[in-house]
Amino acid sequence: MTLLALAPCSRADTGSSSSLPDAPAPQTSVPSGQVTGPGRVNKVFNVYVGPAYPLKLDDKWDTIVNAGQHPELLSPTDTLIYAAHEQVIPIVLVPALLSAGWGQLTDANPHYGVDAGGFGQRFGAAMLRQASDRLTGDGVFAAAFRQDPRFYRETNGPIVHRGLRAVRQTFMRYNGNGDGGSRVNVSGILGHAVGNYLAMAYYPDSSSGADVATSGFATSIAGDMGSKLIQEFGPDILRLVFRRNQ
Repeated sequence: MTLLALAPCSRADTGSSSSLPDAPAPQTSVPSGQVTGPGRVNKVFNVYVGPAYPLKLDDKWDTIVNAGQHPELLSPTDTLIYAAHEQVIPIVLVPALLSAGWGQLTDANPHYGVDAGGFGQRFGAAMLRQASDRLTGDGVFAAAFRQDPRFYRETNGPIVHRGLRAVRQTFMRYNGNGDGGSRVNVSGILGHAVGNYLAMAYYPDSSSGADVATSGFATSIAGDMGSKLIQEFGPDILRLVFRRNQ
């Protein structure tokens, strides 16, 4: 399951015109201090929450690109570094803790028992599974297929429209060459598959079957969809809770 890690587009390679939101054109020469629109640039817990956003990302390793921002292109080497950078973001602990906690409550796969030791093993297995998922899906495969692993927010518009656009990014990804096109998220989907099937090598024997891996893969896809919704609407919720509407 990947929650916050981490592309819209106005046209797809196949000719679709509505697969993802319009792609900001990647640039490297946007003057600092410029913003995407009226209002203040607000941050909560180091997350930009609007209503205005810096026109240029703080750095190319940012996992969220807001509408109107100009992200730098990620070279294949940059993409590998980006995936490694994802591993050290503190928020990655949250999905692993949730996975371990749920497994502890329900004695779900992997079956390590329901004592304190079992929780620790579940947490460690979840961290390892997520790391292999990100390193392959957002790193190795994204670099190989030249896809951009970052999440692109719609930022404004009807809630249903934004939600559908966000979830779609589980299945569609920007091209990494900056042409604004998108195609099937081969890299991310393969990453979910590798993460779950590789886990069979270190799961206990009672939880190392193909059915467990397949179920885990489906859960990862669902978790990715949930992650995209959190990335789309999370900043709005933070802005409302912390009253950053100016």
